[in-house]
Amino acid sequence: MLKFISRKFTIQCLILFGLAVLAIYNIITKTQLSDPDGSAFLFSSFYNLFSQNQWVGKGMVFIILLAQIFLLQYYFRKNEYTTKKSLLPACFYLSILLLTKSLITISPFFFTLLFFLIIISTNYTGNAIVLKNNTFFVGMVIALATCFDMSSIVLLVLAIITLILNHFSIIKEICILMFGFILVYFYFFSFHFFMNSSDDWFSTVLQIKILGILDGAILTRTSTLIALFILSLLYLYFIVRTRIINDSKIVIQRKRIITLNTRAFLMIACLFISNSTYPNVLGYLFIHLSVYLSILSYEKNPLYINDFITVVTFVVLCL
Repeated sequence: MLKFISRKFTIQCLILFGLAVLAIYNIITKTQLSDPDGSAFLFSSFYNLFSQNQWVGKGMVFIILLAQIFLLQYYFRKNEYTTKKSLLPACFYLSILLLTKSLITISPFFFTLLFFLIIISTNYTGNAIVLKNNTFFVGMVIALATCFDMSSIVLLVLAIITLILNHFSIIKEICILMFGFILVYFYFFSFHFFMNSSDDWFSTVLQIKILGILDGAILTRTSTLIALFILSLLYLYFIVRTRIINDSKIVIQRKRIITLNTRAFLMIACLFISNSTYPNVLGYLFIHLSVYLSILSYEKNPLYINDFITVVTFVVLCL
């Protein structure tokens, strides 16, 4: 079935349309925000805005989701993970969000994924001027991301490693990246300082919590531990399998897969420094899971192995 869908672009369009309608329905009728306690100050501000005017808040959630889908498709196509036109990344992403009820309770990871997609869609090649401008922009985006979710600090490491993988001399670019990052925080500090609210801002920063995944007695639930173990094996399988099937391709494509796998590995760190609890914390993996499932959908495999892997992945995410 998965192989058949991967060959029929029209069917993919219909599936995406159906999933989009269902996602919009969920946003309009059910969407709420997770508890802002221990969250970064911009997420708390968005929570207050959502509480005061849900239609404005839900409209912003819809816009963010639309941007995520567009950027995910752009990133997948730009890196030529498949030779055919494909809407499977968006289909898988929406399916995972719906199955895990991540559109019913919006957690900080939802914002992190938007900023993550912006960063990985940014061009890290080209002439020196373009590279410097883009690097400065990425630094500012990462700083803004950490204002919604402190786990986004991982994106700073991710951007630095991306620069290292794409360039031989990157000291200047890393300095520009850090300058863009610091500049945003300097702006927020200056704003709250002149508004005589710097103490409130600092107190909000000090209240940020991490290791939320350990809350809720996660280590005492056997079913949860089994699900996490299986998901870890699947994630490792995706990383190894995509590397193997691309070993025979041209150098630039192998480099893209190495970059993809490096980013996938780094995003795991978000699970351990997030204030979100299980299963919401798994949201940091949704982009890479969607990309991996899409890549493997086009791979020739006996006995419908990839179909089985896809079903198991969905089941584990729902547990």
